[in-house]
Amino acid sequence: MRRLEILMTDEQYNYMVEERDYGNRTNIEEETFCSYELCLHIGSPDVIPATLEMKMINTIDLGEVEWSFSKF
Repeated sequence: MRRLEILMTDEQYNYMVEERDYGNRTNIEEETFCSYELCLHIGSPDVIPATLEMKMINTIDLGEVEWSFSKF
């Protein structure tokens, strides 16, 4: 089995958590149920960096990230 690891800055992480919390509050207020999706866009290694998006109520561009597979 393999594990996908995504490395992001503290700023990116905090922004993602804030947006998730906002989405959860909005869902509670509107009495709806919604999840979120993380999209890792992988370009050509060493040419186009990988980027991460979070989709919930809005699509949030979290910027460039590092990623890797490791054994679980």
